Amino acid sequence: MNAFYQRSELYAAFFNPNEEIRGAVDRLVRRHLGRRPLRVLDPACGPGLWLEHFVRQGAEVAGSDLEESAVALAARRLPKRGARVLVGDMRRPPDELGADFDCVINLDNSLGHLADYMDVAEHFASIRTRLAPRGVYIVGLALREDGDAIDTGVVYERGPVDIDGGGFAALRTESLGLQPGTRCERIRQITITANVKDTPAVIAEQYDLLTFTFEMLGDILAAAGGFEVLACLDATDESLPPKAFRRSAGDVVLVLRKADPARPRARTAKRAAKRTTTKTKATNAKAAKAKTMSKKSTSTKPTPSPRAATGRGSRGR
Repeated sequence: MNAFYQRSELYAAFFNPNEEIRGAVDRLVRRHLGRRPLRVLDPACGPGLWLEHFVRQGAEVAGSDLEESAVALAARRLPKRGARVLVGDMRRPPDELGADFDCVINLDNSLGHLADYMDVAEHFASIRTRLAPRGVYIVGLALREDGDAIDTGVVYERGPVDIDGGGFAALRTESLGLQPGTRCERIRQITITANVKDTPAVIAEQYDLLTFTFEMLGDILAAAGGFEVLACLDATDESLPPKAFRRSAGDVVLVLRKADPARPRARTAKRAAKRTTTKTKATNAKAAKAKTMSKKSTSTKPTPSPRAATGRGSRGR
């Protein structure tokens, strides 16, 4: 992905968030923060696409990225006042960016590009220190168990689109499935360009993305100091509809908040799911009891709980 990502004009053209997902993220922030954010951090900001969105709402924004050309483009796109972008590692964004952010955003499974799970734990611990007490972290990742399978084939396709500076390009991204032994999803990406300055006609690359088992994610969040899971959304739909937070949930967006250190770490990844399951069982039991009483039945045979149907939609990066 390096050759593609080093050409930040290409990235900006293909992945500039559309109106639907911008609106979905704004609703998430207002729901869980109670207002528009005042200070926003993007620890893998690329050319500053999400920072640009929030700065238009009057927020002070900050971001970092390892790719120097992306940071340079972000600096050109963002205003001189109220925005700061620096070259830096998402595992520990530069201290100069500050802290007490009421919103941190990191979508498109940027976590999957980290080298290993220790890097992920370091990232979450660092973000936790940057969040304001009631701030929210909106993060995309993939929840997959060891026995899960992924449909191979095209997961994202766009173009041709016009590129800033001239020319046009088309992008095709394919999943090659989970790789045995590593639990990574292998991605193949092909970009075709025409008349784009200093860019080859074809860029073909392959890379692996980390995925997380449910238990593993719970351990990572706890080791990072503890996070409360406020919401789980379906990342395969740009309207970000709610999705059950459970094993094998697939590509999701989570809304996290720092767990209160003055109380047990309730609703970390493991306990949030347990609480949801318990509530569902209690609701089913109450409904079953009401049904039994209405029929004046003496039967003690348990009523089986309904099982929700699940499915997978198209997946984009």
